[in-house]
Amino acid sequence: MCDFNFIQKLIKAHAEHESENECCGLIALNTFQELQVIPCENTHFDKENFFEISPKSYLEKSRNLQVCSIYHSHIISSSTPSKYDKISSENWCLPFYIYGLQDKSFYLHFPKNYKIPELEARTYIPDIQNCFRFVVDYYLLKGYIKYFDLNFALTKNGQAYSKDTVEVIKKFLKVNKFKKIHNKDELQEHDLILFEIDGLFSHFGVFCENDEVWHHEGNFLSRRSHINEEFSDRVHSVYRLI
Repeated sequence: MCDFNFIQKLIKAHAEHESENECCGLIALNTFQELQVIPCENTHFDKENFFEISPKSYLEKSRNLQVCSIYHSHIISSSTPSKYDKISSENWCLPFYIYGLQDKSFYLHFPKNYKIPELEARTYIPDIQNCFRFVVDYYLLKGYIKYFDLNFALTKNGQAYSKDTVEVIKKFLKVNKFKKIHNKDELQEHDLILFEIDGLFSHFGVFCENDEVWHHEGNFLSRRSHINEEFSDRVHSVYRLI
């Protein structure tokens, strides 16, 4: 069973351990595609308000790794990225995963210049490369939606998304003008499918040709699956771009 809040737990532990300064570190995959959360030293002269990872430290820590994100904490503010954070994220060309000690919140910001990984056989990373980010990247690569700033730090209670996360997903659907399709049997290519467990939606996929859904489940590489009776029974709702 995949721990969907694994990254958040480690970032929170690091932030609480260095509660007087902003903590920072790397989220990466090793050569075996195993997830690594690697603390780094904050070398900024104003550690209470900013963070900095020295080039030397970055090169040493990231050796033989695929860096997927940089994380840090906010001591006296919420996790919402500052203007400085957004500029730094663009400079790094990497998502910033932020934890706010004051309100115990998380924010995952993707920069505009983020290089979207290949959709085929993608390694699962909670929040950064999960089922929701997979469908977002699918529509971005197809050119059906444009870049938008959204908090991609999604949390789950068991297999169901939290209330705050549901609101983020609703915002995504509204901003990008997805329309709910009431007849689930009339699927079209590129339709967004929300799957359910115990009546609550908990997974995303995109309908493709040949009655397949392209999706990314925890503990698996992204893949295409044939929509059989089991998949059909799990369909919670269907949305179409208008």
